[in-house]
Amino acid sequence: MWYTLLSICKRLLHGKEVFRYLFAGDGVDVAVIDYGAAVQSILVDGTEIVQSFSRAEDYKTRPGYVCGAIGRVSNRIANAEFTLNGKTFHLSANEGGNQLHGGIEGFNHKFFKAEEIENGVKMTYLSSDGEEGYPGNLLFTVKFTLVGRTFNIEYAAVSDKDTLFAPTHHFYFNLNGQVGGANSNKLAIYADGYVPVDKSLIPTGDVLPVDKTPFDFRTMKSVNRDKTDMGIFDHCFILNGNHVATIIGDKSGIKAEIYTDMPAVQLYSGAGGDEKREEPDPTNRGGVALEPQFVPNAVNMSGFEKPILRAGEKKEHFIRLDF
Repeated sequence: MWYTLLSICKRLLHGKEVFRYLFAGDGVDVAVIDYGAAVQSILVDGTEIVQSFSRAEDYKTRPGYVCGAIGRVSNRIANAEFTLNGKTFHLSANEGGNQLHGGIEGFNHKFFKAEEIENGVKMTYLSSDGEEGYPGNLLFTVKFTLVGRTFNIEYAAVSDKDTLFAPTHHFYFNLNGQVGGANSNKLAIYADGYVPVDKSLIPTGDVLPVDKTPFDFRTMKSVNRDKTDMGIFDHCFILNGNHVATIIGDKSGIKAEIYTDMPAVQLYSGAGGDEKREEPDPTNRGGVALEPQFVPNAVNMSGFEKPILRAGEKKEHFIRLDF
């Protein structure tokens, strides 16, 4: 493995350099950066299959959480608050009155300490007590390894106080390549149920069957074949098991299998059109987001696994991509 400087953006990135770590497998090359522990590139047989930016400053200034680490808690927490051990914690609100993807400056906006490990790199960030409103000093690590044609992301966290821990990576996939709409990609999601949401995209607390609805991805279909009432997908699916999804580039033929130990996956299909563009635009359907995670707002609802991390306990989760 070797590493190279991605960019020096002293003015935009607090005077710190951003390093890019590149490692190669069997026809698969992966690059990650230490700003936001973002996955900056996944090349499969020469085709770039994730949306990314070539300039480091774009990870700071452009929206979309592009392929960055998300935490402490992915997705939304209603009213930016939760109760734990009888105490209510008030979080930073960054989407109306709710918190989204860890707050105003979540993990995707943090500098990580990186070190080489066998077949990859480990990145570490210490989230201080009270950061974005969360209790406890939380030591967060993410290991990226590439073995053959398998890319592994392994998360771990330890805290000195009871807190929440529900990480993910906000991947935007386009298995046809970087430029152009991604909604023609073929997708299967291995889930019999999905979580309906209100107007603020907060789950209602119900789980509904996907059968005979636009949310039925149990048989592979193009992402944009069926429409929701919202016009797009921004919904959480309750997984049947560890196999999350299969996504195939309808033009490239490249296939990715996604696995996790977390109970759900968020599908976000973007908010714009499918026209071709001269540069990547993940939030405009340039990429399809698949985010293995816990159910949004699970800490405030009954019937769902709550992402509680007890003081002194070590919790681990993983995402695996097979090509």
